[in-house]
Amino acid sequence: MISQWVKEVHYSKTYSVLGGVVPFLVILSIILRDMLLFSLAVFFILFIFINKWYLNYVTANLVIPYETITLRLFPDEEGEIAIPIENRGKLPIFNGKWGYYLYDHDESVSIIDRDDKDALPSSYKNPFNIPASARRHFKTKVTAVKRGTAQVRTIELIIYDAFKLSSVRLQYQGSFRGEIIVYPTLSPIGHLEKLYLQERGNHTQPFSLYEDVTMTRGTRDYISGDPFNRVNWKATARTGDLQTKVYENVMLSKWTLILNIRGEDYLKPTIENLEEVLSQVAYTARFATTNNISFELFINVKVPGSESGLHLPAGEGKHHLMKTLELLARLRHGQVTILEEAMLYNVFLNRSEKKHAIFHFGAYGQTEDHFYQQAKRSGVKIYPVKARCENGVEQNEQLAT
Repeated sequence: MISQWVKEVHYSKTYSVLGGVVPFLVILSIILRDMLLFSLAVFFILFIFINKWYLNYVTANLVIPYETITLRLFPDEEGEIAIPIENRGKLPIFNGKWGYYLYDHDESVSIIDRDDKDALPSSYKNPFNIPASARRHFKTKVTAVKRGTAQVRTIELIIYDAFKLSSVRLQYQGSFRGEIIVYPTLSPIGHLEKLYLQERGNHTQPFSLYEDVTMTRGTRDYISGDPFNRVNWKATARTGDLQTKVYENVMLSKWTLILNIRGEDYLKPTIENLEEVLSQVAYTARFATTNNISFELFINVKVPGSESGLHLPAGEGKHHLMKTLELLARLRHGQVTILEEAMLYNVFLNRSEKKHAIFHFGAYGQTEDHFYQQAKRSGVKIYPVKARCENGVEQNEQLAT
């Protein structure tokens, strides 16, 4: 079994001095026939041996379980990232330090109440102790600053002997993974709630222009003008009066979210207002989830094995929303993008699957206009979402229909 740790042992010079004195004490005790000197020599030997044995024993029984711990936050939220450490030995550890390096390229989080004020912002150290045969979660409080991700890397333990004369530095090389994901800020979009398209779907609604004939809600008395094929003959025979079937009302159940983050400047691969645009997408995704609307997401970023960008298939519910927000959190400024034409071709490639409503975010140009004009002829409704700031002028977010 491969060890989880790389060990670096630092023995005190005191051990060398005591080890060098022992032979002289033994010889001198024999010459002088002095048991006190001999006992002192034995004590020094046991002192060195026990301290070295203790360090070797406790460090051999420290384990970090093979786990993946993810902390998900929105900006300005606080949370704790916990690293589980097990002491499988029979002896406790009293003196030690633990720490790690937090790889936070985007500076998306900050550590709260840190003890090592002079350390680097991305490193963390704290006292370490753990009872025998126990498992503890060593926690760090963090505050989410802005969208991005941070990974726990270079976990390190320093274990001292009882007198803090010697130590063992342990550097973790196992597969434990700790990550902090900061979602985008939710940026409200005006008039979004008015866009419940009255189309056939899978979700019942109290008021709708359409009905699902496979979902019977009940019956009512027959009214002149009701279609004859809606008569419920069993209910009619039971009541003696003509009864009409009542079906569940349904509403739109799918949105398509398209995100173009490609910048116009070759030196700046992504759009300058990326954060604002991602906040709009995040808000729309949460709105869809809250209202039981299924949605899919297309982004024109380069993905290995794909020439048409990134596609998150249609889904719904909190789990699908979490996957969407995590995907948005991982996008980077300067990320390699593909031509929007390749992405849009993939969007409309499957013509048997009709798009009900398309929400476009980010850069918008002639290519998008060409594809969307064709889609409009097929009855697809297109909603380009304007950013809060365009051409340096502040404006309210809204949907351009």
